[in-house]
Amino acid sequence: MILAVLSVSGVAGCQDTSTAAGPTTTTHAAESLTPAPDRAYRPGQRDVTFDVGGLARTAVLVVPANLTGPLPLVFVFHGHGGQGRGIQRTIDLESHWPETVVVYPDGLPGHRGITDPEGVKPGWQSELGEAGDRDLEFFDVILTALQSSLPVDAERIYVMGHSNGSQFASLVLNQRGEAIAAAANVAAAPNAQRIESDPVRSRFVAMGMDDPLVPFELQQRAIPRLEAKLAVDTATATVDGYLRSEAGPNNIELALYVHPGGHAVPPEVPPLVADFFRRHTLSGG
Repeated sequence: MILAVLSVSGVAGCQDTSTAAGPTTTTHAAESLTPAPDRAYRPGQRDVTFDVGGLARTAVLVVPANLTGPLPLVFVFHGHGGQGRGIQRTIDLESHWPETVVVYPDGLPGHRGITDPEGVKPGWQSELGEAGDRDLEFFDVILTALQSSLPVDAERIYVMGHSNGSQFASLVLNQRGEAIAAAANVAAAPNAQRIESDPVRSRFVAMGMDDPLVPFELQQRAIPRLEAKLAVDTATATVDGYLRSEAGPNNIELALYVHPGGHAVPPEVPPLVADFFRRHTLSGG
């Protein structure tokens, strides 16, 4: 059984950084999803809680004002130590793509991060089988609930992540690729060893040359593997500032945003990702 409890969203939470995240301090009045799912998934932004195998998992859900026609759906995963509320403020994808449903899930403690060797801060599994695949199951539950309650376009479902959330977005693409149209990775390039078994999907990858947590030298190893996997033509690449776009067959695209900054999400990246997602569908690259 999938159970969700929604409430009006506030502005409490933490910024999505590598530092520890405090709990949300604002209290919200909740309403049950079960008796009136049509009301629970009405347009607007709110907190939602899902029952995932008996464990309460939470997220921020943003539903567009216009519910007519098939809607794109984007999952955005925060970095280690963050929260959905914090990455929602940073990415704010709905402002750049108002027609889409956006969900910002919350991770759980347990994953051992670079700045959290004990795994006491919220995070995401980065490998198959880690923590009993609890986060992949969370993704499955959210996707099923949204597809059953909103007019989600099966051709336009996307994943995006920052840092440890980027690692999880890569795992979701690898394991649930039949549902994912395109993926965006920020401050943690796709796992170079896993790319070979990834489905062929358009990819947006942003990395900072001065990243103190995930070294640029490590991240850039994924680039030639992505180029080979997606069969892009590097000779016809287009460059606009820090953004390099390489085209492959069937509208496949590899977008590389290599900037001189560090680990944070550059403010120009969210609108670039929104435009990137708009260009790609599951069957059309």
